[in-house]
Amino acid sequence: MHPDNRKRKCRDGCDVGATDLSRRVQGCPDCWKASKEWSVVEVFGTKNNFDLVAIDRKKKTLAVEVKWLSFPGGKGPNSEFQRFIGQCTLAAAVNNVVIGVCGFRGQRKKQFHKDESKLRAMLKRIGVFLIPVHANVEQRARKQSAV
Repeated sequence: MHPDNRKRKCRDGCDVGATDLSRRVQGCPDCWKASKEWSVVEVFGTKNNFDLVAIDRKKKTLAVEVKWLSFPGGKGPNSEFQRFIGQCTLAAAVNNVVIGVCGFRGQRKKQFHKDESKLRAMLKRIGVFLIPVHANVEQRARKQSAV
C-alpha cells in the first residue's frame, strides 16, 4: 500500500516481511517501490497503476480496480465504463489475476443486464473477473424519507 509519512520499513527487509507477517509494515516505502517493478503497465508514454496489487510467494500477482459509475438522467456512463474496462485489460497484461469491481449508482431503463454475462465471459478469458455492484440510491432515499 501507499507509504505513510513515517517511512517505517519492514523489519529485516521486505523479503523477510513477505514470509513472516509479524515483520511486515503496512506502507513500507521499499515494498511500495518494489511493487512498481511488477505491477505498473507502461504504454504509449503513460504509467498505469491499479487500486490494489498483491504478489504471493510464488510470484503470482493480483490487481484490483474499483470504479463507481452513475447514471445521470438514466443515461449510461459509457466513457467511464470503457475506461474501467481498459484499466482492467491493462492490468491483465502484467498480472495473473485481475478483479474489477464496478459500482453503479442509479438505474438505466434500457435492458441493463442484457449482455453482462457475455462481458464477464470475455473478460474472464483474459484473466479479469468482473464484479458489478448495484446501489439502489432512489430506494434508499425513499426509505430514509419515510422514517
